[in-house]
Amino acid sequence: MPATTLTTPSRPHAPTAPGGGRLRRGRAERGDRRFNLLLMAPAVLVVLALFAYPIGYAGWLSLHQWNDKISPVHPYTGTDNYHQLFTDPAYREALNRTVYFSVITVLAGVALAIGLAVLLTQQFRFRALARVLLLVPWAVPPVVNGIMWHLIFDGDTGIANTVLRGLGIIDGNKQWLSSPTSAMNVLIFAEMWKLLPFLTLLFIAALQSVPANLYRAASIDGAGAIRRFAFITLPSIRTTILFALIVQSMWSLKVFDTIYVLTGGSGGPAGGTTTVNFFAYLTTFSNLDRGYGAAIAISIMALVLLIAVFWMLLFRAPSWFVARGIGRRGPGGLGPRRRTA
Repeated sequence: MPATTLTTPSRPHAPTAPGGGRLRRGRAERGDRRFNLLLMAPAVLVVLALFAYPIGYAGWLSLHQWNDKISPVHPYTGTDNYHQLFTDPAYREALNRTVYFSVITVLAGVALAIGLAVLLTQQFRFRALARVLLLVPWAVPPVVNGIMWHLIFDGDTGIANTVLRGLGIIDGNKQWLSSPTSAMNVLIFAEMWKLLPFLTLLFIAALQSVPANLYRAASIDGAGAIRRFAFITLPSIRTTILFALIVQSMWSLKVFDTIYVLTGGSGGPAGGTTTVNFFAYLTTFSNLDRGYGAAIAISIMALVLLIAVFWMLLFRAPSWFVARGIGRRGPGGLGPRRRTA
């Protein structure tokens, strides 16, 4: 009789649909996303209400003739207030001053902040004290900042004239706040002094996240300080530079408190420090032309969005840095040169 082999019948497995595990994971992920959206919904609704109502009300005002000095009635005028923006010479002059103010404060402010951040990340004596002193301008309230610079650049008793006379730069007292050009330059100086600490701290944090081995490897390859800064530091903090440019551009368009305090609320002399945001204030609250003031405010919001999109497009692929050879190694690139035998 042939030997028979007894085998235990295998337990039948439950049939599984193809891709069942993936299906369950997909359902779990969708459930997590719905739960996260549910948790964020109250905060999102509050933020939308806080932003949507003022923007919507300003848009509604801009479509009406709402000048309390002219008439108590406020008829609907469509886009007349927006057409006035293109024909108003005062608006164009304010826009030109804003461009001048913004270009200097944004580009020079970001460049100075990067330089200070690089300096304050180096090892030197009293570095901690220097970082603390850096915060002083940021700790000063905006109104106090304006009063302080007004006193410093006072034409009769300001310390600026005393120092410059002592250095032999000027012969007599200069009325800094009586000339439109010099008043605007004082405004730029005061605004940059106030905003520089925040930008510098931003770049210090970004620089400390750059791996030190990159600098060591570049030094071994023979890269000097300038090449290490150009090909390691700048590409590594590129996102921070983009953020700083966007934020500084927004602040430069919305500057108000320093102008108000420095010029006594007039935007002078002769409108020399009246930027587009301050022009919206004068139109709305001094001239009581709320409809036109709302149209100016909407134009400022559009400018902010356009500038933010401009910076984002400038920094997106093809990369601004790569397009100029920054960060690209090898022949033709400006990256650290490889040591050749």
